[in-house]
Amino acid sequence: MPDSEKKPYFCDDKTSPYILIVDDSRSDVCLLESILRSHGFVSQALFDPTTVLAHCRTAPPEVVLLDISMPELNGFQVCAQLKNDPVLCNIPILFLTAMSDVADKIRGFQAGGSDFLVKPYEPSELIARVSTQISLRRAQHELACRNQELKEEIRDKERAHAALLDSESRNEAVLNNAAVCIGLLSLDGTYEMVNGLYAEVFGYSREEFQDMRLQDIIHPDFIDETEEVMEYIRYGQQEQHYADKKFVHQDGSVFPGGHWISPRRTGDGICNGFVCIISDLTEQKKAEDELRLAHTVFETSSEGMLVTDADNRIIMVNPAFTAITGYHREQALGRDPSFLKSDRQDNEFYEDMWRILLRNNSWQGEIWNRRRNGEEYPQWLSIAVIRKSNTNISHYVALFSDISERKQAEEILRYQAMHDPLTRLPNRVMFDERLRSSLSRAKRLNSRVALLYLDLDNFKIINDNLGHLVGDRVLQVVADRLRDCLRLEDFVARIGGDEFSAIIDDVHSIDDAVATAERIVTSLADVDCSAEGEHIQTSIGIALYPDHGTKPESLLQHADKAMYTAKHFGKGRSFLAGTSSDENDRREQKKT
Repeated sequence: MPDSEKKPYFCDDKTSPYILIVDDSRSDVCLLESILRSHGFVSQALFDPTTVLAHCRTAPPEVVLLDISMPELNGFQVCAQLKNDPVLCNIPILFLTAMSDVADKIRGFQAGGSDFLVKPYEPSELIARVSTQISLRRAQHELACRNQELKEEIRDKERAHAALLDSESRNEAVLNNAAVCIGLLSLDGTYEMVNGLYAEVFGYSREEFQDMRLQDIIHPDFIDETEEVMEYIRYGQQEQHYADKKFVHQDGSVFPGGHWISPRRTGDGICNGFVCIISDLTEQKKAEDELRLAHTVFETSSEGMLVTDADNRIIMVNPAFTAITGYHREQALGRDPSFLKSDRQDNEFYEDMWRILLRNNSWQGEIWNRRRNGEEYPQWLSIAVIRKSNTNISHYVALFSDISERKQAEEILRYQAMHDPLTRLPNRVMFDERLRSSLSRAKRLNSRVALLYLDLDNFKIINDNLGHLVGDRVLQVVADRLRDCLRLEDFVARIGGDEFSAIIDDVHSIDDAVATAERIVTSLADVDCSAEGEHIQTSIGIALYPDHGTKPESLLQHADKAMYTAKHFGKGRSFLAGTSSDENDRREQKKT
């Protein structure tokens, strides 16, 4: 049979609708197939646009979802190929695009497209638009078939009257069972018949429509355009027309709708009326507005966002994700988010996180991840589980923010709270924490801890006579000397004023502690306080755990008392708690 005589292809109503997806993005195709399968559709994907025509001739689909931007052939060119084929020309084509551009829409409709879907896809919108196209196509096909049957039966004069009644009855059944509003109009737009849904949507009875025209239910802003289109269709200048318009309900309320107008023709091809199909787009427009708002929030949020499928593979990221992680969208799509982790947290951390997430459908907390340049950084992460109505997981949504600056600020505040600003030594607060920790460790390991309590002799006189600037400089020099006299693992702090304290862990003997104290006395003795060569002296009290106490308070009391004893016996020396002056002198002499 020549191509010109081939009949357009239609699927049987009883079969599962077969949808063809043409897109070079595998992630987008995966998402579309998942949505279609979940609603009972059968789908197949083609990634090469040059194979579409041949494929459709072998296995014609009911609807083609066609991406606009593709290599070799763009969507408009593929659409033109299908529309030029006499068998495939009536297959609805829904363009897929990431941009909702008016020029692209005009070009798409001129190429013969039926509708547009804007990425990212809202499942309900996708299913609604595909279902509408299928319903429209099947309704038109059914009407065309009925008209063809009518023409064939009219040719047989003996059965003409019975065939006409039968055809009208079946048309009535088709109209009333359609999922869209269908009306039959005369040439001037007067209603001859409407289906039940048409009457229900507009609030009029079917009888009332017999005295009405199409112009009565169209918003005034669209009447002139509609009348012009009807004239074009009547005289063959346009085959059919579709546009989003506004319609007026019987109570005066206005609602959005999709409007199809196509010709009704006699056996010799003369237009004798119109088929009017209207779909209520109220919920769809609402969904579009919500989706547009969600998309704006997603794109402009300062927080990084990513969406994964049920298998935890990334399907969407926003610009803030790229700004924070350094990974572009193409580098993240299809991957498990674990490629971002820094390994600072162990497996147990992630196991606990997933256990809480699946139990509560949400999780939030601080986590360390790694940027593309290898830099580790802290982030505050919130994860939510999105489930289907049957409780199966469909997606995971994660929001995160870079808290590096906050952590740095916290560290600065903590440092300031725990350190003396003049000497940069730990302060009394940090000293108390370290002393408790050292004593707890010594108790566990059965070891000794030495506590040295230092006071600069006559520092007040230096401060008063030479000024606070000199006094501050002396304190800074003393702090440096103390660091030099102690091991890296030892701890020294400025307790207040001219008082310092050192904690020495793992002391083997009393003599070791005394030797350290004497080393400090000697080191600080040559600190110059003025141009005249004035020097400071240091008195040190020594107490040991557990010899002189097992509690921080008792150990401090013994060290403080020993320091004052050192001052009493001449200053510029150290004194061991719990000993007499003679014992202390003998120890020093023995050392010497």
